[in-house]
Amino acid sequence: MIEGHDILCFAPGPWDDIWRNRHQIMTRLARANRVLYVEPWPELRPTLRRLCRAQAVRKDLSGPRLRTIREGLHVFSPAGWAPRSTRLPLRAVTEAIYMGALRRALHKLGFNSPILWLFLPDMGIFVGRFDEKLVIYHIVDEYSGYAGISAAWKPVVQQMEEQLARRADLVVVTSPELLEHKRDLNERVIWVPNAVDYDTFAAASAAGTPPPEDMASMTRPVAGYVGAINDKLDLTLLARTASATPRWAFALVGPVTIRSNDGRQALDELRALANVRFLGVKTVTDVPRYIAACDICLLPYRINEWTRHIDALKLYEYLACGKPVVATDVPAARRLGALVQLVTGSSELATSMDMALANDSPERQDQRRGIARQNTWDGRVNQLSAAIEQRLTEKRFMAQSGDTALPKEGERS
Repeated sequence: MIEGHDILCFAPGPWDDIWRNRHQIMTRLARANRVLYVEPWPELRPTLRRLCRAQAVRKDLSGPRLRTIREGLHVFSPAGWAPRSTRLPLRAVTEAIYMGALRRALHKLGFNSPILWLFLPDMGIFVGRFDEKLVIYHIVDEYSGYAGISAAWKPVVQQMEEQLARRADLVVVTSPELLEHKRDLNERVIWVPNAVDYDTFAAASAAGTPPPEDMASMTRPVAGYVGAINDKLDLTLLARTASATPRWAFALVGPVTIRSNDGRQALDELRALANVRFLGVKTVTDVPRYIAACDICLLPYRINEWTRHIDALKLYEYLACGKPVVATDVPAARRLGALVQLVTGSSELATSMDMALANDSPERQDQRRGIARQNTWDGRVNQLSAAIEQRLTEKRFMAQSGDTALPKEGERS
């Protein structure tokens, strides 16, 4: 793993969110480096809408704040009272407030020439502002395929991404589909899939481990989904299946953010069913216990541009717990072959769930854990570190030689 670097990570979500790959990667890098995780800069319009609806809470208008999670790992929260604006002159004012507070945090921590780690297309505004030694653009989704992206806004997102990718020193993608679509944006695009904290999840599924209290009373069998409950899920399929199979209990664990009309309707239908429970957001330490308490695990994604490019982190977590997995036919699930029961038709979910449960065995559970054991976050961070070290070496060579050509293999130090 790389050592002794300062890493400035601009994240797409808050630190106290459900854990995604950025949490896993930055936590490990912080063991031998210093990491500042920058939470999202609030947007003006959503902030004003919350204020008008009296939905704003104290933290919406607080900050800026710098806090330490553990040694080497710090979190910066921008000022909620100075949300990001896109129009002058307010844009210049809020940007000055934001950058001033962030620079004070960097000075307090003693950060110098950091590695800049960016996750979203609109983060190109941060490139070149921190005397950074390296710029990494980490693509985890096909962002232009997100639900709610209008036809007019889609090319804008794509243009921002192209501009950022071309300015980056290294572009990281999480799926082969993203690699195929992004490889022309930069000469240095690498594929680093998601992974799992294997030991933690495998331990949670050990024999004799009691289920979480709010799952203990659920009738068996239990089909569970653990993760963000958003518009990438086919909630209509779930509602239809849950209604038709009362013998199954359904546990949905995670934050709910549904924006589409059909999604909201299906959400209401699910909430009305006696065999469906929404169990809310759980801490990172509790998530393995909820997966372990399920009889089978679900990946009920819609089939669209967003999900066709996903590398579902939760698949690795399901497998690490040895659980049978039933998924719609998205590439991330298809890549796992016979380890996942695929649903190819809209009426097949219930049948696939029954088959997955009936065909489960200790041998199959060991096979699933074996695959998960080969895909750990420690291994992924080592892969990222090797790519970062190589890129830093190339940049040092070019700086010393005054040339833009890359060193030959034997010339790399």
